[in-house]
Amino acid sequence: MAAKSGASSAFTWLRQGLTETVTPKGRLRPNLFALKADQWIHFDPSEASRHLRVKREIFASEASRPKYLLQKDGSQKAQREVLEMLLDHLPAYYPENFQVRASPSGGLEGGARGARFGPDTRVKVEAENWRAEYVLGDYEEFPLELASNLVMEDLVLMQDSTLVAGSVLFSFSRFQERFGLDMEQIHHKVPQYAQDLQKPVSRVFATLTEDRPMWRSNWNISWTDDILAGYGRYPHRNPGISVEDRNKLFSELIQSIDEKGLSKSAWLKVEYQTLRRLTANPDCLLFTVRTFLNSFQELAQEPLAAKALLRNLDRLERTEFSKYIGIDDAEVFSRLRDFVQECSA
Repeated sequence: MAAKSGASSAFTWLRQGLTETVTPKGRLRPNLFALKADQWIHFDPSEASRHLRVKREIFASEASRPKYLLQKDGSQKAQREVLEMLLDHLPAYYPENFQVRASPSGGLEGGARGARFGPDTRVKVEAENWRAEYVLGDYEEFPLELASNLVMEDLVLMQDSTLVAGSVLFSFSRFQERFGLDMEQIHHKVPQYAQDLQKPVSRVFATLTEDRPMWRSNWNISWTDDILAGYGRYPHRNPGISVEDRNKLFSELIQSIDEKGLSKSAWLKVEYQTLRRLTANPDCLLFTVRTFLNSFQELAQEPLAAKALLRNLDRLERTEFSKYIGIDDAEVFSRLRDFVQECSA
């Protein structure tokens, strides 16, 4: 089971017509598909060092760590199962980048794979401009930290629909404020979520089985190329922003687009999310979120992705959700749509 060839990007699933935010009538879509084993983790050796270095620096900082890496007592068994799943998966699909020297002396309590991964087990990670080695016994109190150090994804562990452990740096900000909440509480400020997605999501959470993991993707516009999620990515959604300040912000963004062009002012951000139920801890669900940021300048080389994005834009126009993305401003929408349409030709 070797790694699949060709790195994924923000255009991958748009190109395939698999990223649709809303229906033709403007209702939010769950957009869920069956997950194949080789599509679970997306590790790009040429880009991994950028993500893994950020994680290392933040996890080592006493000030930053609590904002991005959190756990509730009692979640360690499920965390260990997640870690063991990755120790099986990564060397199988990325053998050039991961080596696991398993120690048979005891297992990680609560894991699903017995005693193969004892505390002396060593994990080596190699990628372009990156090399690291870890000992499992150093992470017995927080297994998800080691799991996060191995992948470019954010990891979120839900127990009975409540967020109980996670490592979130790249997909969304203010993780510490959302920690311990359930899905409804996490998304209560997202327009249209309650009427369009709350029931379907609850149904998926209730019926998902460990042998049928799922995946989905979504897209957004980022106004910065910083991979670390922060206020600069979606400044129109900053907490406490007034209507006046929001209008002023859009004027500044429009000026930037007119002076530099959209391709040098904004980036396409896509999240590839997977959802699976754990086997040894079936009351827990694991989210993985791989965040992709690509310049709109690259869209000219992706006409199929551009066509799909154009279809998304036209369906989103005048919906409540468009305000969440930041395309409710007529001038921003017009410039974005014109650019995307030109790339789709």
